Amino acid sequence: MPGKNLPAYLKQVLEHHVSNAQLTHDTELQSIYERLTNLNAKVELAKEKIRQNRLANNSLPKS
Repeated sequence: MPGKNLPAYLKQVLEHHVSNAQLTHDTELQSIYERLTNLNAKVELAKEKIRQNRLANNSLPKS
């Protein structure tokens, strides 16, 4: 299981603060959640591309 990246962790921390009534779930917070979700998706995509490149480079014959 892959570890959490920073955007996912930040979203989890914000959700924790909302559940403890330290923050109010309003439109600004919802916007932040959406941006963190989008950033998380981009980070996951970049990580997958890196994994694929590493696999491709490792499968090339050595000269």
